[in-house]
Amino acid sequence: MKKILVTISLLVISLTLVGCGLTIPTQSTEQPKIERVVFLEEKDNKQEYLIYFSDGTTQTIYISNQTTSQSNDITVEALYNTAVEHGFSGSILEFIDAYMDITLTNDTTKAIQKGLKSSLSIRAVFKRVETTNPIFGFPKKNIVEYGSAGSGIIYQLDKASGTAYIITNHHVVYDSKSNTTNHISDEIYVSLYGLEQEENLIRATYIGGSEIYDIAVLKVTNSEILKNSMALKVEYVNSDTLQVGDIAIAIGNPENNGISATQGIISLESEYIEMANSANTDVITYRVLRVDTAINSGNSGGGLFDSEGRVMGIVNAKMVDEAIDSIGYAIPSNIVFNVADNIIYHCDNKTNEKVKKAFLGITMRVTDTGVSYNELTEQIEIKETIEIQSINTGSLASSYFEVRDQFLSITLNDITYPLDRLYQVSDVLLKVRSNDTVSFKVLRDREIITINVTFLESNFNTID
Repeated sequence: MKKILVTISLLVISLTLVGCGLTIPTQSTEQPKIERVVFLEEKDNKQEYLIYFSDGTTQTIYISNQTTSQSNDITVEALYNTAVEHGFSGSILEFIDAYMDITLTNDTTKAIQKGLKSSLSIRAVFKRVETTNPIFGFPKKNIVEYGSAGSGIIYQLDKASGTAYIITNHHVVYDSKSNTTNHISDEIYVSLYGLEQEENLIRATYIGGSEIYDIAVLKVTNSEILKNSMALKVEYVNSDTLQVGDIAIAIGNPENNGISATQGIISLESEYIEMANSANTDVITYRVLRVDTAINSGNSGGGLFDSEGRVMGIVNAKMVDEAIDSIGYAIPSNIVFNVADNIIYHCDNKTNEKVKKAFLGITMRVTDTGVSYNELTEQIEIKETIEIQSINTGSLASSYFEVRDQFLSITLNDITYPLDRLYQVSDVLLKVRSNDTVSFKVLRDREIITINVTFLESNFNTID
């Protein structure tokens, strides 16, 4: 169950209740409310509390402290669970409304302050050749410099050495019209929040990236500014746990006006959009989060943070239409950080600058979709049935799998990933490295079997 931040007469209650004797009156709109809870004493491994009600009455409860914490606080969830044990049948929000004199708060100030410390503005310089046609004489070629502005987040940080890995969008540092190496900027500068003046620009180098995923990794080395800054590496949340309505804070460099924040909500936790590539020669499909958070040019590559200051995704696009307002998109964190780790592993200090992904040689499909509501977590859950539709002849998969096998889970490095959505298979394969053995649990002919597959260097594809 999600934690709910509550204040009861200036007292925040936050400890687990076990076996107390709280008496919950019959539900009524005229019921006295819980105004505050006061800790009295602890003896015989029990904690004694006094509950004050709005009608002036009080009640003593005793809690068996079976937690490792020595806190004297009490969670609202614990009070609710106790109420349920004594006959309350409503939801936690109904319990709060009926019995607790509280104000639900969602203070995002701390989250934003935390996010600002791990956010950067990015400036990329490009060069291209322009040819002029004078009336007399030969055509003249000029080297023209131009730039683009974007945003980024600090993924890994070693302040002692002034070294950091930075994540941004691939399109922030790439321009198909540039004559720089591989059309990647060879002059990339980053700046920290509050240190955005010219004299505080930090030179960064391109490590690698993928246009298909729209993710690039930059590296800063031996920066004195970074050593002495308040910079923090980001924390991130599992994007598969996100829900419609979750707070979504975008922090970036809109219109190159400096790092700032905007706030909205997640409008859709997973969808697919199509965008033209940088050269406008192909269409790329991205899986994204949809948000109503204000997104502007320059926000690209910046973090999308939750109410605790953790990264949910990387902002990469917005819908531009006179009839539509406040529709933006972000690449989910699970894709972002899987790709970033992949880039650092395969590209840093190597000649390769591309993502490498384990390749099975199968086509998958969803044969059934179920939607349910989890009463415990208070979340809507989607469960897809994932089935092998076809297998490439001579591929790695042809030695292990059969058409119509249903994927249930994947285990890699002793971590098991349940497969509830089709896209999760691809996400996990980004984590696989050469010589890794991966365990696939599949349903075949109504029998659950485990298939162990070892991926060799030849079983990887390069992702542009």
